[in-house]
Amino acid sequence: MKHTLILLLLAASLGVMAAPQDSRPPLSKDELHDLLTSSTPSKVIISTIQKYGIAFQPTGDVLEEFRKSGADKAVLAALREAWHSDVPKPLGDKEIRMMLAEGTPGENIVRAVQERGIDFQPGGDYLEEIRSEGAQDALIETLRAATPRPFSKDELLQLLTTRVDQDWIVQRVRQRGIDFDPDKQNLQTLQNRGALAHLLEAVRTAKRVKPFVVQAPPPPRLPGPLVQGRAAALICEPSDKDVPVFADPHDLGNVVARLHCGDQITFLGKVDSPPGFGRIQYADGKEGFVSNSYLELPVATIGNGVTAPVPIYKPEPGYTPQARHDGIEGTLTLMIVIDSQGNVIDVQESSEPLGEGLDQSAMDTVKTWKFTPAKRDGVPVSVRVKVEIMFRLYHDTP
Repeated sequence: MKHTLILLLLAASLGVMAAPQDSRPPLSKDELHDLLTSSTPSKVIISTIQKYGIAFQPTGDVLEEFRKSGADKAVLAALREAWHSDVPKPLGDKEIRMMLAEGTPGENIVRAVQERGIDFQPGGDYLEEIRSEGAQDALIETLRAATPRPFSKDELLQLLTTRVDQDWIVQRVRQRGIDFDPDKQNLQTLQNRGALAHLLEAVRTAKRVKPFVVQAPPPPRLPGPLVQGRAAALICEPSDKDVPVFADPHDLGNVVARLHCGDQITFLGKVDSPPGFGRIQYADGKEGFVSNSYLELPVATIGNGVTAPVPIYKPEPGYTPQARHDGIEGTLTLMIVIDSQGNVIDVQESSEPLGEGLDQSAMDTVKTWKFTPAKRDGVPVSVRVKVEIMFRLYHDTP
């Protein structure tokens, strides 16, 4: 009798057996543990998770913890689906100033604005202030043309999960607007996640804006391997104005031609002496020698003065329905190249494939990762690193 009374009180507090509460917050870990240990049917737990969402991130360790508390596959799947992965946040005015103060290259800040958007309206005074702080024309013009990125429904749901100050959210919704239809169903979803009446009203009356679209071009691909007798393109660093061609690699004072970055040449092979030069054919069959640095993209390895890149956006690859159905598990090893801008520009699989679409899911997701680039003597460089992606399903105890 006592156990039944506790169960009834718990169910009522969560709104499972009672009328829904307008401002019911998402489920905490403790509340979910209480449901699992009180022998509440899985269907009721899943319905409660879907109705109210969760206030914690279901990492592998957390899911294993709930599995040991009695969660079956269906409950664990509901937990994974209830969590919205982190939405890349738009840049704020202070964040841009901090990047300038830290000496972040202007083109990197421009790219961040194009990829993430901004959460404020940069007025004339602000633009003049950051110009005095070192902002170049490209960044000024990018900000001048930018408008605050509107809120998506997923971003609001994420804020409701992690932030309790709804007055702050209301203020930002009025400034930025929304990019979705505030219909009855969407408002109910926000309400179930914990949105209070004044936030729901702000969303309902917010200005509608077109969804934010990333303006940055796709990251460049690595040039293919050099093959003797095949065409190749000359590669330059941003500081290079042209590519010097020498008649004799032993006499660097004798420059016979200057080619443009990106020009097509025919690679004829590398020379043994002196090392570091390749023989090419260019311009109507003429031959000469250029530094290998113009023929191959330099890729460093971590160590010996090269610092490791630091991830700043790293979503986890998802399971494909077929792989989940077939119970495929395993670890995938990838070799990736991260360029000096922090983009993943090449992904190669170096382990046995897992199949069922998991390999492609991992490679496609890793290509979206962003890093603070590796550095050598404070200068950003491209690096090749190994990453491991673990795919694991959570099983019921026997």
